[in-house]
Amino acid sequence: MDISALFSNPRNYKRWYELHNKIYESEKNVVRSFDLKDCLDVGSGPGIFHEIMNGYKVSIDISLLMLKESESDDKVLADALYMPFRNRAFKCVFSSVTVCFVSDVRNFIKEIERVTKERAIICFIPRDSPWGEYYENLGRQGHKMYSNAKFISRRELYEIINAHMRIKSVKSTLTYLPSDLEKVESVNDNDKGSFVCIEAIPGRAEPFSSSPNGHSRADPTGLL
Repeated sequence: MDISALFSNPRNYKRWYELHNKIYESEKNVVRSFDLKDCLDVGSGPGIFHEIMNGYKVSIDISLLMLKESESDDKVLADALYMPFRNRAFKCVFSSVTVCFVSDVRNFIKEIERVTKERAIICFIPRDSPWGEYYENLGRQGHKMYSNAKFISRRELYEIINAHMRIKSVKSTLTYLPSDLEKVESVNDNDKGSFVCIEAIPGRAEPFSSSPNGHSRADPTGLL
């Protein structure tokens, strides 16, 4: 299936965040905590997080309809696996849940590392989280979007990122269940929530070795 067809209705996409505004505010709290400036947004959609980003914003998306709804400073219609940018083109690279909809996660991370000059923020819904399990179940029931998603576990994504970049920090939100009443949450300096954002910097991670706090220096989460 043409993945761009899944994202052919940007107004409905934005409306989901309007209806679930407490989830949206919680996710914005996490993204805002990274103080993003002058970023490329990979798989930007209509740019739902752009209001909390500073400086010059560039959107890249495979859907022309999504890009038309974005208010970014520049827009590029292209595949996230083959980005038409030079090496180290952007000081900051941001991506939210795009990793769940690409056909090759490893190449996706390699491309992000290639175009990143200083740091990348990669947000996702882990497969091994209550919300990841919920969305996967919706997919099995035939949901148009989630039936085409490929959720990945925390450990799997950390291992791929560590093969190409260095994980600097991890933050999260949505610590409650999908069946619970929605609420606005503060930022957690760990990956216990279902919306997880990883801050990574270019360059290979150090070989795994135990640090004084019991975590690998290459893995601040302590999961690897």
